Amino acid sequence: MPHRVLGIICNSPGFGGLELNTLRLAQWLQDLGWRVHLLTGAGMVIGDRAGEMVNSVTRMGVPGKLPRKPAQLRLIHEWVGRYKINALLVPFNKDIGIASLYKRFYNRRIGFVYQQHMQVGVRKRDFIHTMRYAMIDVWISPLPYLKAEVLEKTRVSQDRIDVVPFGIDVRDFLSTAWTRGSARRQLNIPDDAFLIGVLGRLDPQKGQDTVIEALGTLRKDGLANARLLLMGASTLTEGDAFAASLHRLVAKEQLGQLVDFRPYEADVMVFFKAIDVFVMPSHGETYGMVTVEAMAAGVPVVGTDKDGTAELLDYGKFGSLFPVKDAAALAAVLKRTASDSGLQEQVEAARRHALGAYDKNKMAADIAAILEEVILANRDED
Repeated sequence: MPHRVLGIICNSPGFGGLELNTLRLAQWLQDLGWRVHLLTGAGMVIGDRAGEMVNSVTRMGVPGKLPRKPAQLRLIHEWVGRYKINALLVPFNKDIGIASLYKRFYNRRIGFVYQQHMQVGVRKRDFIHTMRYAMIDVWISPLPYLKAEVLEKTRVSQDRIDVVPFGIDVRDFLSTAWTRGSARRQLNIPDDAFLIGVLGRLDPQKGQDTVIEALGTLRKDGLANARLLLMGASTLTEGDAFAASLHRLVAKEQLGQLVDFRPYEADVMVFFKAIDVFVMPSHGETYGMVTVEAMAAGVPVVGTDKDGTAELLDYGKFGSLFPVKDAAALAAVLKRTASDSGLQEQVEAARRHALGAYDKNKMAADIAAILEEVILANRDED
């Protein structure tokens, strides 16, 4: 077995799913015996939040500004040597360039794995992207549709792409002290409400406005006990303009106290136990950890028929789908959900699938095996 020391390069300026999932993976790899070191820019939130989830945090530059590339390359080389790092993991696509330069010109024997968190987007089959991606030993896509997109829009070969879904700690979903009643008392939600839940940051691309409009339609159609719980804060660094627009929409739809805005709860099970149906209304979700969590929690799921949400729900097998931004279609699906006593079989199938396919132990073991393979492959090359 190779010496297992991983270096994570992450200069993402925000703190959301990408950064949190990266730190969770670092912790899970440590549990498997790896030493994990983080290199990030000064002042970046991921470095502040890392704590004991990594063995060390090294910062570059000054807050808000990374060193120039030659200086970055020297710092990376010093960092790799100091901690005897033999594999690099890059989760933020904008860091591929510097990591590729480092491997090409400083250290051909280091393993280089890119863990994809975002869609490729536009075609990247040009010379520069092809040269960058050539240094990646393994490209990890979290879902098959993303692998297909990589093959279509880049020159990365199929044999260098592995599919490993992001994982959850299934123990959180197998045992909880919360009941429906206690969760609703905690959140001050009436027992007789048909509670629709949306969990995630308040952002125009997340589609909370569509759910508010759908709630207005449901109330007009006679579902008098329908309520909405929006749990999450505004997107970091982007202000509260969208949150304010949501409050104005609630007033316009005359929903009064029927929409509850709440901050995140540390224990997400209080949210999942309180709601009757989970909605993922995002305009385009690369993956969507909360969709997996809702499935694992045994809650009916309704999501947009696009990208990661559609694939996680297996295109309707594990939940119901509706077109992006279509409030009328969402209202119709929610009305059926409220009256459909036969949903339990689908919900149970979704829960079994989520607890098996997205277990953190499986994810960590799969990624550890990939890292060990690239370390050995690069060690054997001269």
